[in-house]
Amino acid sequence: MNMNDDDPWEIKKVLEESDVCCCRLLLNKDLTYNFVILVLMGGAEAAKQKEEVKVQVWDVDTKSLHSLVFKIWTSAPSHVFIKIWFYDFVLRRNLKKGD
Repeated sequence: MNMNDDDPWEIKKVLEESDVCCCRLLLNKDLTYNFVILVLMGGAEAAKQKEEVKVQVWDVDTKSLHSLVFKIWTSAPSHVFIKIWFYDFVLRRNLKKGD
């Protein structure tokens, strides 16, 4: 969450090994509710469907727009960006654990 008005980032996470090698970005549920479900998906009703939803994500560092897939895994339950996350962020930016 953006707690500092001087900080442009809305969603931040120090990457874990699984985020850069398992083709998915696992996110905190509070972050996804405030910044993905409410803002990008148009509210909590969309999230209740628990289907894959394409969302547009702006990469502030490279000034580029990306279409990622957001999903709520019901088995965990976990909130994740999947599929294109790995190619558009991990490979393109050479991300590693700790980034």
